[in-house]
Amino acid sequence: MTESLPERPRLAVIANPNPGLDTWQEHLLDLPELCPHSHNPAPGSTLSIAYTAGDWFLELFALEAYLPGFVAHPVVRDNELLAQTVALEAAQVLGVPVEVSLDLGLTGMKQRQKIRVRAG
Repeated sequence: MTESLPERPRLAVIANPNPGLDTWQEHLLDLPELCPHSHNPAPGSTLSIAYTAGDWFLELFALEAYLPGFVAHPVVRDNELLAQTVALEAAQVLGVPVEVSLDLGLTGMKQRQKIRVRAG
């Protein structure tokens, strides 16, 4: 018997009322502490999702609920996979290419990490 993964909130979209207009959008989100053991990412870490809209925009309330679904996640446990997962899922629901950027502080380390992923 295989154990199923915990359900995470999903991204959702709203209709773009003027898809013929070249509309670039960037969502800037403060990252919560995702790992209860390492306490990473550190406060002040951010995630960005940028895209040129087609028929859809990301829905803000679903986006607000989305990142907490990665807290202590049993599979998405590293920063690189987080960026890749968000990029793939956002590109899938939007139907356009997206770029996801992470700007991370690392608890207990004298370094930062920046990650950029393009998907779609």
